[in-house]
This record gives sequence, C-alpha cells and structure tokens, in this order.
Amino acid sequence: MPRITGGEFKGRILRYPKGRRCRPTMDKIKESLFSILGEGIVGARVLDLFAAAGGLGLEALSRGASKVVFVEKNRISCLMLEENINSCDVADRTILVKQDVRIYLKQSDFPATQIFCDPPYNTPLVEETLSLLALNPGVSDKTSIVFEHAADQDLPVTEPLKLKMRREYGDTCLSFIIKSRDGGEK
Repeated sequence: MPRITGGEFKGRILRYPKGRRCRPTMDKIKESLFSILGEGIVGARVLDLFAAAGGLGLEALSRGASKVVFVEKNRISCLMLEENINSCDVADRTILVKQDVRIYLKQSDFPATQIFCDPPYNTPLVEETLSLLALNPGVSDKTSIVFEHAADQDLPVTEPLKLKMRREYGDTCLSFIIKSRDGGEK
C-alpha cells in the first residue's frame, strides 16, 4: 500500500485505483526524492502533473509545501485523490484540476517552484509534456522539475530546459530538470 513517507502525515496510507493504469511512485523512490529536495520543498508552490491519486503532491504538503495544484484527467483517480486530500485535511492548500495535462499546460501560468511530472512511461506524452513545460510561462529559472520515467528511456530534454541530474531506481528513473536563465535565447 502506498503511503506518505515523511513529515506531518508520515505513515498515512493513500488510496489508489486498482489496476494497471495507475502506477504509484514506490515509497523508497519518494523517500530518496524528498531527501534530495531537502528543505527546498518547504514553502514550495507545487504542480503535480499526471497526479493519479496524489502521492507526490501530498508528500510535498506533508513535508512543508505551501500549495499544490494537482492535474489529473482520469475520473476514478480524481475521486481517490479527493478522498486522499480530505483524509489529510489539506483542501485549503490544494487545487484539483480535472483536465488533460497538455490542455492545462497550454492554458495555465501557475508560478510553480516545484513540478512533479509522472506521465505514462514510453508514450508520446513524455516528449509532448517536456515541450509544453519549456513553453509554459509559469515555469521559470526558479522552477525545479522532477520527471519520473522508465530508466531505459532517454528524455528528449532540449533548450531552454536542461537536465541537471538523473537517478535510477531499478526500472524507474527520476530526472531533475531546470529551465535555463536566458530561456534558450541567443
């Protein structure tokens, strides 16, 4: 059972939809991720893309993030996410956007300081999402992006985004991405 691994809600079990469509981030990967982020998550404005039942965004809130915008289009996942938000009593610090991530990124300019992105592995959504993040006005050189993907997949990161670090955990990889200060302009 996926759970929150640290902070205020440590140990809280999270509800996830059954079946293969939803792949929650493993607890050991979340622990490692938030160890890398450290105190940088405190006060963060988080965007959790392909949120599913909200494991990464709720973990961030538990560890001190100030606000999380969850973006998820699957109806069942949204129901589970609403239950998880209510069980942690954090509705006042969250926004749930029930929409396709691509549409959201084309229309929103939420000034995120931290973005978690966990699209279905090895699909065109990976490249599309990276391209949209590069163009989104809410993504600045102050934004840190953590992209979860298959370890055997090289992310097509191009300017103005830059791959800062990559960590593999079995068949899962976390890529840490930043936007260059000059926005890629020459």
